Order: sequence, then structure tokens, then C-alpha cells
Amino acid sequence: MIEHGRAAAEPLVTVLMTTHNGAAYVGEQTRSILDQEDVQVRLIVSDDASADDTPALLADIAADDRVVLLPPDRFGSPQANFLRLIRDADVTGASAVALADQDDIWALDKLARQVKQLERLGVDAVSSNVTAFWETGDSRRTKLIDKAQPQVEFDFLLESAGPGCTFVLSTDAFLRVRAALEHVVDDGAVPHDWLIYAIVRATGGRWHIDPRSTLQYRQHGGNATGANAGLQQARARLRQLASGEYRARCAAVARLCVALAPPELRLSLERLAPLFDSERLGSRMALWRLAPKLRRDPAERRFFRALLLLGIW
Repeated sequence: MIEHGRAAAEPLVTVLMTTHNGAAYVGEQTRSILDQEDVQVRLIVSDDASADDTPALLADIAADDRVVLLPPDRFGSPQANFLRLIRDADVTGASAVALADQDDIWALDKLARQVKQLERLGVDAVSSNVTAFWETGDSRRTKLIDKAQPQVEFDFLLESAGPGCTFVLSTDAFLRVRAALEHVVDDGAVPHDWLIYAIVRATGGRWHIDPRSTLQYRQHGGNATGANAGLQQARARLRQLASGEYRARCAAVARLCVALAPPELRLSLERLAPLFDSERLGSRMALWRLAPKLRRDPAERRFFRALLLLGIW
């Protein structure tokens, strides 16, 4: 057990962080992780072929014996890098496992709050809202990203529970996700956070989305996903929808969930999954009727139905 002057009774949380050319941010982020209150932290980092000062900074950070650096490699995307961590990281002795991006700033009570929620609510995983922020010179703009709408029966087929950087899983749930990755062929097909949420929900796990923001979600030109706010992001989203890429991801998630689900859930998923592979009007109308079971946010539900009616889906 890692004590570092703290009570041995404090829960150990293993934090999995990916990096790629993050020298401008990684120092501030790792401090916010290692300074977490009322928990012990083990930080495991996987670097994706950084060409800036990130490797040197990580080497300095790894002087802290709570930090483990996996051998760097070339993964090509945050999704593939996170899946490498999920497959390879040693989580022995951890009470919970968390995910971290390289460029955010965590509230110092983030992990303690979320571990307590795991225990108090009897859930398998938790996530939270975030506060996106943009810095331009001396100015700073913020926006709450709200993902805490009530969960619905099949929302995991269309969306994540929010940004993966907010995720904390019980170790048992994490190991179920690890085992389920044997069924994942293409590491880049589906965002890792959506994939994790789908696996936990499809295998019968319970998930809580905390309406309180637990971190500052940095927005900059290098974000892999970002806050999905603004005209540029809206255009990118529409291109993804019109190209069929998003529908293909939903279909891939649905097939995975069919393979993983217990019998009582599998029957429903087997009826749903073919609808995502079809562009026919009948399939779109079936999804239109099922929209209240597929999207949490009422505005997103209306948007989804409009896409189905217009045939953009």
C-alpha cells in the first residue's frame, strides 16, 4: 500500500493517464492528480510517441514512486492509447480505477468524492459534469458541460456517460471492462469512454452521473474530442452524421453489447442491433419511436428524431 505520510486506511485509486505532446499541460495536471485529498494515488502513464518535452517531463514526474511509466509506443489516437492502459496497467490492490487526460485540472476532492459515491450508492462506476474553459491571453471563459440527465434504458448504445476523464470505476467493474476488450477488434472504431460506459451498462452494471463538476476541462486546438460547443464543432458533428460514421459506431457498440449482455438484456439488444445497420425508413421509424429510451437529454432526443425523419442518419 502506498502511504506517503497518509493513513493506510485511505483507499488506493489507480489513475490511468495518456499523453501525447502535452508538455504545456502535463505538469499542472499531474500535480492536481498526485495532490488528491483523502485517497492514495498510483498514477500510470502511457505516452503516444510525443515529439515535444513530454517524455522528459514524465521522467522527472516519475521520480515520485507513486508514478509508473509504461514503455512508450505509437498508438495513433487517445482511444487506442487508453485501451492499451486498460489492457496492460497493473491495478493490484486498488479500490478503484480512474481515467485522466493530460491537459485538465482536477478538483482536489475529485477522487475522494467519487470513491465515496461508489460505496454509498452501491454503483459500479461514476462520472460527472465538467467545467470547460478556454484561455485567450489574460481572458478566461468557462461553461458547464451537463451530462447528468437521468439515464435511460439504452442510452449506452448512442452515447457515453460524459467525458472519460471523469470516470471512476470499481476495480471489479474495471476488470470486467478489461475482459470485454477481447471482443473489440478495432481500437479506433469507438471512443474509449463510450466503449467503457457501454460495457459496464450492457453487463448489468450500475452507473451514477454526478451533476457537480469535478474538473476543469481545458479546451484548445489539440483536443481529441472537446466540449462539443460552437459552430465548428457543430459542423464536424453534422459531417460525421451525414457520412454514416456515427451510425456505424452505434452499430458496432450494439453488436458488442449483444455479445456481452446477460440473457434478459440480450433479447432486447438483439432486436435493437439490426436497426443501426439499416438506412431503411422502417428501421429509422423504429428508432424514432425508441428515442426516449436511447438519449438522455430531451434536446438531443429531439435532434436525433429530426435526423431520422430527414434521412441524415
